[in-house]
Amino acid sequence: MKILTIALSLISLTSLAQQQTADSLRTNYLSKQKTTSNEFANYFYPSRNIIYALPEKQFVFKMDSLRNRFQKVLNTYKVESRNSDVTFNKEQETDIHFFFDKIILDYPYFHEIFTGKNVSLSAPIQKRLDRNLSDFNNKDLLASDDFKEYIRGFLRHKSSIELKKPFYKKMDNQRLNSFLNLIPKYFTNRACMDFWQYDYLYKHIDDWGVKNLATVVYKFESSCKNIAYRTTIDSFYRDGMKGRENHLIKTYKTVDGFNLDIHLFLPDSLDKSRKNPVMVFFSGGSWTKGNPEWAFYSCADYAKKGWVGVSVEYRLADRQGTTPFEAVKDARTAIRWLRENASQYNIDTSRIVASGNSAGGHLVLSTALANDWNESTDNLNYSASPNLLIVHAAVYNLGADGNTDWVTKDRKDKNMVKKISPLHLVRKKLPPMLIIHGTNDQAVPYATAAVFANELKKLGNDFEFHTLQGAPHHIWFDRRFSGKVSTLRKEFLKKYGYE
Repeated sequence: MKILTIALSLISLTSLAQQQTADSLRTNYLSKQKTTSNEFANYFYPSRNIIYALPEKQFVFKMDSLRNRFQKVLNTYKVESRNSDVTFNKEQETDIHFFFDKIILDYPYFHEIFTGKNVSLSAPIQKRLDRNLSDFNNKDLLASDDFKEYIRGFLRHKSSIELKKPFYKKMDNQRLNSFLNLIPKYFTNRACMDFWQYDYLYKHIDDWGVKNLATVVYKFESSCKNIAYRTTIDSFYRDGMKGRENHLIKTYKTVDGFNLDIHLFLPDSLDKSRKNPVMVFFSGGSWTKGNPEWAFYSCADYAKKGWVGVSVEYRLADRQGTTPFEAVKDARTAIRWLRENASQYNIDTSRIVASGNSAGGHLVLSTALANDWNESTDNLNYSASPNLLIVHAAVYNLGADGNTDWVTKDRKDKNMVKKISPLHLVRKKLPPMLIIHGTNDQAVPYATAAVFANELKKLGNDFEFHTLQGAPHHIWFDRRFSGKVSTLRKEFLKKYGYE
């Protein structure tokens, strides 16, 4: 028995040593792959416009060369581990494969963005990507984020074609409906179909809100077999609808068949003899997504302090198939509507503040700057300019980089974008502005904010420009910087007698 005990102990120690070796090998592999990933990111993303501008053959060759670097690290790990980590190895191969295939899938779109030339993938490359279709109904692959991103990219491109059908022209929530119509064409496995319908519906509620979704939600809940998905969507939708009940919702404009809402949060005790200041919020979201509900909490908070809190719905690329040109018109109409209806809601028209993040910040600036861009139905006797402007990480120079090139993709006159580009509209005697921008903003380069501020200064405008060192794009809810942003806002409002 003693000999057996010793033998078992030796086996246990051997197994432990083998496990420690395996863990060490995997840790070493992940470290090397992280280094490879950082090298790729530092090369690809800053040069994306140059790389996507290459002819297809050169582009694909370059992508496959980069793909091989990742695969080489994985192959080395397979040898060192004697291919004992089979499941992990398969997962890694899946991620590498779909990550780079997604980049190739996007080639026609970005090639047109960066060169202006409309191209399609060649037959051999398209055939190569078409092999991925057989994986679409493999529910086990849903564990891979890179696989899911490939699917999202695939459906995005297909939906852009789908949306050209007249059927969608005046439909609300256009992009969502196109996705839901496409999913049954590519997913026959019930679990996969349920997942993708749930995924798109959940993201839509989160990013665009619940407006005009009753029929879509009912249809999903009637057909989905996954109880957890149904329960989550039902709860999420009901919460969204409930959030629309505790304030006034008015239509401030009807255009192209769309009724656009303005959400009004009035002070609890409305003193008819006292006019109230107004805080107007425009959500961000690259003019493609955005949800008035994102500002509901802030609107309610301002209402408690005696303000009229306002959140504006404006047209978006993925809801109404529009561009920032239409969004600017909506923003200017909304400010005019508040002035025109001021007496009804005890609004002090000399104290209207507009606030926005990112694309919302661009719209705030446009209300005061884009004087030549108005809806034909607007009453031009009312000013579209707020009395104070507050912008966080706004977009100042449209068309200056690949992030906004899509705005003029389908326009013959590319220079038209200057009509809604704040940097090109700066003039004297603008309303006081608070501009806050982070030096590490990867979405809107800090340099564009600095140039805009410099132009304001040259013309003698009243403004504050605050630099947040090391701050990323989303400074309004990043815990490291949101407190500073809040303090700057309060001090700015106090400076002009609003607090």
